Amino acid sequence: MNKRTLLGALASLSLAWAPVALAQTFPSKPIKIIVPVAAGGGTDLLARNLGQRVSELLGQPVVVENILGAGGNIGTMAVAKAAPDGYTLLLSPATIATNVAVYRKLPYDLLKDLQTVTLVGQTSVVLVVHPSFSAKSVAEFVEAAKQKPGALNYGSAGIGSPQHLQSELFSQRTSMSGNHVPYKGQSQAMTDLVGGQLQYMFSPLQNALPFIRDGRIRALGVASPQRNPALPQLPSFAELGYKDVDFSNWFALYAPAGTPPAIVKRLSDAFVQVGRSADMAERLAKLGFEPFFTSPEEGADFMRSELARWSRVATQANIKAE
Repeated sequence: MNKRTLLGALASLSLAWAPVALAQTFPSKPIKIIVPVAAGGGTDLLARNLGQRVSELLGQPVVVENILGAGGNIGTMAVAKAAPDGYTLLLSPATIATNVAVYRKLPYDLLKDLQTVTLVGQTSVVLVVHPSFSAKSVAEFVEAAKQKPGALNYGSAGIGSPQHLQSELFSQRTSMSGNHVPYKGQSQAMTDLVGGQLQYMFSPLQNALPFIRDGRIRALGVASPQRNPALPQLPSFAELGYKDVDFSNWFALYAPAGTPPAIVKRLSDAFVQVGRSADMAERLAKLGFEPFFTSPEEGADFMRSELARWSRVATQANIKAE
């Protein structure tokens, strides 16, 4: 073997071993998780609970930073433009997919600028009505809505929010219609539903559950294939015969595109190990989350399917956000 060939072989060998060596030394400094919603909410609690345990596992601090604005787009952009080294991550709710469906222009390309590390959980979505509303079942609700097209008011966290698109998807599947009233947040919409200014809403279960238990709103069904353990008496849409309305508010962890695969895998393995532990599963369940964790590849496939579904719903309903 001549000198040039030998040097080439050694260079190739070093390149092959570089990702492995990088993963073995990662992390060597604190990891930052950007959360694109306010502190104290469900996404923030999810990031802080997982981050604390991942920090113990990896031996480096995991810091959560809340970057708000533009429906989550500012925080998402901060991660999309960050160095692809595994030290800046994003934990986002499902708005990251619905934003792509409804915003005409975004400062990032979700599929090109970010890569999924893992899905980390979901919360069930329930159809709830004000107690004064006559419907006692989903079928009665749909029938009442069809009798007065567009007369029933429903709220959401804003134009193009998951709650808005979920309501539109159900309307499309049942050939009913309602009048959308957008709010600046889920809690404001819930306040008006409890107060009787709205007739119905699709809400994350964790937000609606206290009001359901107090009798201030009535739950008609859960939009999932199975019943939820928190409300075992509440039927699922699937068992009631409503197809393709098994939606949820889900959460996922992302890294900037170009992050070395070995580092993505190390991060994914760490979050999956922590998330699947019995004590963490119990802790997340108490916060209203149904934890489930995936490989990066499974998470990416799920993301693509969600983007396609909500884009179809937004196009059909002509929903656009600025």
